[in-house]
Amino acid sequence: MATRAPTLEEKCEGGSAWACETWGQQLQVDHRTEEADRAFGLACAMGSTSACLTQGKDRLARGDLEGAEAPLRKSYEEDSEEATLALADLHDARGDAVGAAHFRYEALAIDKSTTEFALGWRVPFDGGVGLALDVNVQPMGLKARRLTLGANVGLDAKRVSLNATVGYQHFVTNWFAPYGRALVGPYLDNSPSRRAPINLGAELGMKFFAGPLGHLGTGFGTSLDGSTYYFLEAGLDWVLTLAVLAHL
Repeated sequence: MATRAPTLEEKCEGGSAWACETWGQQLQVDHRTEEADRAFGLACAMGSTSACLTQGKDRLARGDLEGAEAPLRKSYEEDSEEATLALADLHDARGDAVGAAHFRYEALAIDKSTTEFALGWRVPFDGGVGLALDVNVQPMGLKARRLTLGANVGLDAKRVSLNATVGYQHFVTNWFAPYGRALVGPYLDNSPSRRAPINLGAELGMKFFAGPLGHLGTGFGTSLDGSTYYFLEAGLDWVLTLAVLAHL
């Protein structure tokens, strides 16, 4: 005899987060609000960030501010820009303009990669071409990814340097940020014409972000030895970078 396929509700009760979330979506269509809320809550408890977001936004839309906060914060803790903006709306509804502004400030950068590798192409004004390899660290704890720390290797036909970097990027939108950074470190090559053994430089440019995947950047830089250059770089999240290298 043919066995009956379990329903979404039965799969949900059996511990499937996907079934709970899908069931909740169906219940929403049928305007069964309380049952949908329960289904999304079960999926959220099982670790579905999207279900937490849906439950929180639905509760917020109904005016249940206290009930909306917990699921929205679960999604926010997973670096969800949409949940961060919803929390800003929640604080607005409470009359907390300062809290709302804080969440909107964080929302611009919250989904960006914490650590990324960047490969750059340099064109020095004194001739030739060069490359740069960067490791950038931009945690939320440092002014919500505005402050960046890292390491840089720069090389062209006339110089090779290893630098520590510190910079600041200002998010105009969630995909565009002008930035500046300072570089300092030793030269790795031995040139008798060099005026100083230490490289001290600065860069000004702009980044175009693709969410958590990485960024494209362009701008100009200069250093203590008088070299000025144009650069174009591509940054990629470190996990994606390792995945790409593993398949090469």
